[in-house]
Amino acid sequence: KKVGISSVFYEDLYVYRLILNLNRQKDLQEFTEDYLGPLLEYDNERNGELFETLKVFLEVNGSRKEAAERLFIVRQTLYHRIDKLKELLGEDFMEGEKRLALEFAVYLHKFLSLN
Repeated sequence: KKVGISSVFYEDLYVYRLILNLNRQKDLQEFTEDYLGPLLEYDNERNGELFETLKVFLEVNGSRKEAAERLFIVRQTLYHRIDKLKELLGEDFMEGEKRLALEFAVYLHKFLSLN
């Protein structure tokens, strides 16, 4: 069964399938704001790269070396950004349920940006 997103099949949407089923824009926006609000505000005010840093850092499961390589920055710059992430999101942003909520919020933000 096809969805209106180019040639993507519904069963291949993974987490976006859950998002499509929730599909209550206000609730999704609120969830994103609750978890990513300070970070997105920081990026908007300072033309920052923290959202992208968080996204990549989560994708590489916290590997600092791999994150720095994928972001094309030196590790010292990454350490500075991670410190800022901790300041904005909490020291525990990579732990358990909080990390899962942040990962989901990242997907939501990308989804909502497409609509």
